[in-house]
Amino acid sequence: MRLLAGGMAVSCALLIGMSRCWGADLWGGSLGVTSDYVVRGITRSNDQAALQLDLHYLNASGFTAGLFASNTQIDPYDPRDAELNAFVGFAWSTGSDWRGKALLSHYAYPWNVERHAYDYDELDVEWAFRDWLNLAAVYSPDEPRYLPARGLVGVTSTAAEVGVQRPVLRSLSATAGVGYSRFDGQSPQGYAYWSVGAAYDLAPVSLSLSYVNTSAGAKALFYNAAVRNGWVGTVIWRF
Repeated sequence: MRLLAGGMAVSCALLIGMSRCWGADLWGGSLGVTSDYVVRGITRSNDQAALQLDLHYLNASGFTAGLFASNTQIDPYDPRDAELNAFVGFAWSTGSDWRGKALLSHYAYPWNVERHAYDYDELDVEWAFRDWLNLAAVYSPDEPRYLPARGLVGVTSTAAEVGVQRPVLRSLSATAGVGYSRFDGQSPQGYAYWSVGAAYDLAPVSLSLSYVNTSAGAKALFYNAAVRNGWVGTVIWRF
């Protein structure tokens, strides 16, 4: 049985894209294909490709809401299914340098063989500085964790991460990120995850390639779902 590693399906790219249109109601979204759906160093697609759709709304006061969907395969022995993430929140700016957002999300896996055992809620708060530095903190009161004596149960989890993106040549940027995720419950455990890579902006299309790795604690929590020395390529079309 594989477990989840909390969301952040709505990335900093959405935050930055929203903020550039500040002051007017905005409908938007994206359609993407990734070689592996990885969230905080953990694969949710069994090391396989995933098709992903994001639809969102932002008004002039900063209220935002939307839906994210992706195909998933949490357990390699189960059929492929889907993740649906409905979110609502608020986005803001502080001067010309800082932008932020706070999102409350519900993750559901309606066609998973475990039914609602994997469903959970999450609060995600992010800050972006001048479009190149991203800070994030995440809290979930009921994220699924497998405990040998109790099976799949919801536990409190937290995470924090830092990401950077700096221009290298015209539309080409270097990217890097590092984070730490912790799960409570019997014998609380945590793990570190990090990535380095590059992104190429061909607006409205963007391409990215990242090398992803995790510490030993990730395998203790998520078994073979923990990404070790993996490469992830993604193509996103924003509209």
